[in-house]
Amino acid sequence: MRCSLILVACAFVACTPPTEQPVLHSRAFASAGDRQAGNAGQQLPIPLEVTVVDKDGVPVPGAFVFWDGVHNGRVQPLSTRTDAQGHAQALFTLGETEGIASLYAAVVNVDSVPFRLEVRPGEPPPPPPPPPPSLPYDVFLSQAFTTFEGSGETVHPDWAVAPFFFPQHLAITPYPNGNANYELPSLFGSQFGTEWRLAPNAPNPVIPAPPSGHMSDPDIVWNPESGEMWMYYRQAADRNIVWLVRSGDGIHWSSPVLTVSAPNHEIISPSVVRRGPGDWWMWSVNGDRDGCSAGTAWLEVRRSSNGVNWGAPTVLELAHDGLYPWHVEVQWISSRSEFWALYNAKEPGSCTTPALFLATSGNGTSWSPIRRPIVTRGAIPAFADIVYRSTFSYDPVADDLRLWVSGARFDRKWIWSTFLIRKHRPSLLDKTAADGRPLAFPPPAAELVDWP
Repeated sequence: MRCSLILVACAFVACTPPTEQPVLHSRAFASAGDRQAGNAGQQLPIPLEVTVVDKDGVPVPGAFVFWDGVHNGRVQPLSTRTDAQGHAQALFTLGETEGIASLYAAVVNVDSVPFRLEVRPGEPPPPPPPPPPSLPYDVFLSQAFTTFEGSGETVHPDWAVAPFFFPQHLAITPYPNGNANYELPSLFGSQFGTEWRLAPNAPNPVIPAPPSGHMSDPDIVWNPESGEMWMYYRQAADRNIVWLVRSGDGIHWSSPVLTVSAPNHEIISPSVVRRGPGDWWMWSVNGDRDGCSAGTAWLEVRRSSNGVNWGAPTVLELAHDGLYPWHVEVQWISSRSEFWALYNAKEPGSCTTPALFLATSGNGTSWSPIRRPIVTRGAIPAFADIVYRSTFSYDPVADDLRLWVSGARFDRKWIWSTFLIRKHRPSLLDKTAADGRPLAFPPPAAELVDWP
């Protein structure tokens, strides 16, 4: 309509709709990315770049560049403008046909700039990963670890999933013959949770020896908000101190941050759960002033909005059958809307814990223990005298747990190890074997003087 009015006014003189005045450029040329070669289907590592300059060789910003004439590949974006240096870039993905790929960059009032690229045969697809091993139920499988001091003796495993290098991870500490000087938190990874290795260039251990006291009780949590694995661990000296280090790759770790501190034996085996943004929980055992040689122990919980600053502890009830919790591992089972606590229980005055139990909770504070033990002292020769702190993963499809259980036997010295066992969840909830019967365990061959 606008052009028709102009035609009438101009008495049929030819006219066109008004446009911006064309910018006259002197030349354009390929400044990067030409003559690259790559495998079929690969995005070229160097962007294709064209540079536009005026007659004096001065870069022209804002010039339209159209990527066109694409053969054997695809380009992104299809058009763009030059930047302050006169550059315009595009990413090119090679096609699937071996040979030549090509395209050109078209600039208004300038000859087109051709790009010629080479497509090499594509890499053969990698073989599919092996299927996860089929684990039988109720069979103990020994777990091997290359500990930094060479013993392979381990205690206090803690399991978590994190999306770097290995999908599954275990924090664990060496404990050769019960020597706490070597009890330094270490991190191992696995594809299926059956064989554990160190990631390339990963530190072993993660935490060096402290200037005083000893380290113990690592607990790992994946924090999706920061994209990091958080490792909490306990230093036992004249006080119990819970430290936190963080890593985005399992190799490089932050400096430790102090999160919680209490008198000695009052924070044992911290277990941290991040249930969601701003919803952090830390359970631990208060061993009273005498530790495991005391007549009692109790569970406590702290809350936090960021996983670093924690509130005061709340005392919880988790004692039964004359037994008290000693080391605890808690997880939020989202598919069942429950917290689960896996804990080894101690008898009054003893450090050699005889059994491993499971308890459930809907709110994290009121716990319902299942009196039937999952693993007891003497279940296998390696656990002849102690069943200790353990960890687990839950598969809601199979409705079963994989438990990594640590324990020890005494043969003139303490020998510690970790085993994997698969348990069907409904079998753990069968209380008939324990209801109405007192729990009794065989005596240990020796008594622990110190404990991990």
